[in-house]
Amino acid sequence: MRLSRIYSALLLLGFFLGIHKGYIALWEDGKTDPAEVYPYRAQYLPEADQRALQQGIRPKDEQQLQQLLEDFLS
Repeated sequence: MRLSRIYSALLLLGFFLGIHKGYIALWEDGKTDPAEVYPYRAQYLPEADQRALQQGIRPKDEQQLQQLLEDFLS
């Protein structure tokens, strides 16, 4: 799957999930602008998830990234 390969490459480069202007977003280490902003507002997540995203969540592998995105965006 093409998306799977993209996420694998992103993880190797050092990416993390966070919040940008109220939306869930994916950043590359060292960049000020997100690489991807998802159309889902973080305010709809449980408080614990919002706090984790505010601190930044660094997935350990592709599977964890996919699971986090599925959980947050569904």
